[in-house]
Amino acid sequence: MNTGQTLLTIGALILLSISVVSTNRNSLQHGAIINQTEISLYSVSLAQAKIEEASGKAFDTYSSSDTLDAGAAITSLSQLSTTLGTEGGETYPNFDDIDDYNYFSGNNPYKFNVPGVDSFRIQTTVFYVDSANPAVAVGTRTWHKRIIVKVWPTVTPWGDANPKPDTVTMSYIYSYWCF
Repeated sequence: MNTGQTLLTIGALILLSISVVSTNRNSLQHGAIINQTEISLYSVSLAQAKIEEASGKAFDTYSSSDTLDAGAAITSLSQLSTTLGTEGGETYPNFDDIDDYNYFSGNNPYKFNVPGVDSFRIQTTVFYVDSANPAVAVGTRTWHKRIIVKVWPTVTPWGDANPKPDTVTMSYIYSYWCF
């Protein structure tokens, strides 16, 4: 082999090495993106499940027996709770109305098989809102309550190559209608 062929062979090996390193780097980045997407999907699912769980409860403690043949309907705002949160001795999962979820916080009891995630944290807030501006909490009782659910994973150290996932925030407006 002469000098020209040796240089061409070395150049080909360098190009092959660069190509292999680039492919490996892209493969690792693709894996991190898939992992983050999976974590986001779990977070959205947990937030939606918590909203559905809460929306299955009564609007207020005083309306928890407001069904056909079970009691009179609430007809005045003064009949609604002034305090949002649990009433005397209520503990999760035995809440009877949506405002019991105010300041609820805890780990998700289910362990997902997601690399790098220890568990998921869930935090909820409930407040009265006005129908004209449902994004802002009001200090008075209204016929509408908004629940905000935040879910985020508690993660093991990810390193610089994998940024930590974002917090998923979802909300729902729950209204009381009397006919």
